[in-house]
Parts: sequence; structure tokens; C-alpha cells
Amino acid sequence: MFKLILVLVLILKHAQAQIAFTNLPCTTRIPKIVGGSEAERNEMPFMVSLTRRGGHFCGGTIIHERWILTAGHCICNGLQKIMKAGQIQGVVGLHSIREYLNDIDVDRQALRVDFKNIVPHPNYACNNVKHDIALLELASPISFTPHIQPSCVSSEKGPRNLEHEYATVSGWGWTQENQAEGERADVLRKATVKIWDNEACERSYHALGKSNTISDSQLCAGYENGRIDSCWADSGGPLMSKEHHLLGVVSTGIGCARPGLPGIYTRVSKYVQWIQNVINGNL
Repeated sequence: MFKLILVLVLILKHAQAQIAFTNLPCTTRIPKIVGGSEAERNEMPFMVSLTRRGGHFCGGTIIHERWILTAGHCICNGLQKIMKAGQIQGVVGLHSIREYLNDIDVDRQALRVDFKNIVPHPNYACNNVKHDIALLELASPISFTPHIQPSCVSSEKGPRNLEHEYATVSGWGWTQENQAEGERADVLRKATVKIWDNEACERSYHALGKSNTISDSQLCAGYENGRIDSCWADSGGPLMSKEHHLLGVVSTGIGCARPGLPGIYTRVSKYVQWIQNVINGNL
């Protein structure tokens, strides 16, 4: 009997260390951004601020105790080469950048994390928006707390019809496309956006003279009249379903919150097998 209990405990620990796909228990939650609002403290415990030289430049999502998901272009340098892991740090449990930098986070919830490995998708190139997704391996595993938690990642078989659903994008990016008029957010912000049909999104871009092609590994989210969108430095951050499952990664677009030009996201469900393989060491 003792051996049986020991085996069950080991199995349970192994399961908890795996990626938080929706067929495993994961925390459900009620759900700088243009046209959004400030998030509540601890509302999005899966959020990560990626930093270089101490400054925020991209977002990310905790999906495992050792792995963070972000956009491929977030790990490219000015020479269009993949950066070294030691050039990037992360902050988890973050709410206010100012509080963290000035060491006035009274609850000490925000923690710096370091990376030991960067894994872009094998078909990603820094000068291309296709397969805009990457994994960052942590130097040490994260100890989860009520305010630092992994996101649930959809493991649905086959493409989910997300057309007309609403989702939430979040980040510390700019609040206006024109950086002379806006500012980069201090407190984590969020916004609700509407998911578009890919063909309708592509038609809307083409009607405005843009040549963007929307592949089945991407999705669009925003509004026909603009006004609400992700923006500069929100890249790499999560697009979450109303059930708070990770649907997309902030990837690209034309400007921020322009009418008829919704934001373009990497569709995470298309990369679940790759994510599993990387985490399980099968690549």
C-alpha cells in the first residue's frame, strides 16, 4: 500500500509540472493597451514583463514552471538575429513597473526571473511574421503562488471557430500609436477585443490598401472602428478567451487601433504539439 501511495504522489507531481492544458486542472478566472483599462492587482497572474537593460520591451505568458511563451520577434535583436538568453530577463507577479523599479512593492509579489535557453519556432525568421512564437526556458523553476500562476493552454483537436467571440489582451505597452502623445503604461492594462473571421480580416486589410495575408496559424482581433487594440511593447503578450484559456500571442498589425485594421495574433492552438515537444525534450 505504501508503494502504491508513493507512485501516485510521483505521478501527481509529474502531472503538475506539465504544461497547463485544458484537460488538466487549471485555475479559471474572471476575466500598454490602447482604449483599455487598468487590470486589478493579481488579476492576471500568468503575465510576464520581458526586460532588456532593466526596461520593459515585450510581454509573455507563464505556461509551465520552467517555460514562458512569447512572440518570435521579441527575441530578435536589431541585426535580425536571435538574442542570447542572458540578454533578456523577466518579471513575474508584476503590477506596477514603477513600484517594482523603486522597490516599493510592499507585498514583494514581483520577482525577477532569468533564462537559460531561447527556443524560437523552427520555421520562424526574424524578418517574417509567420510562425511568430517562441519559448523561453527559465534558469530555475517558478514557485507558483496565488499571484504567480500558469495560464491554461487550449489543447483542442482541430481548429476552434472563434469568430465573433470576445477575448482579453493585456500588457504594459503604449496607450497611443503616436508615442509623442501617448505613454507606456506603468500599471498592467487590459482590453476586450472581438475576434474576426480570418477571411474578413484579410479583406479589410486589402480594402485599405494593405497586402497582409492572414494564415490559418494567425487570428485577428479588434473592432471595425478601431479605438481598442494592443500596441507597441504589448508584443508577445497573451490574448485570453472568456474562459481564460490562451488563444493568441500579440504578433503584428498596422499601427495601433486603426479602423479596419485589427491586431494580428499568433494562433496558439496551431502550435500546441510543438510546445509539448519542446517542454518534454522531444525536439
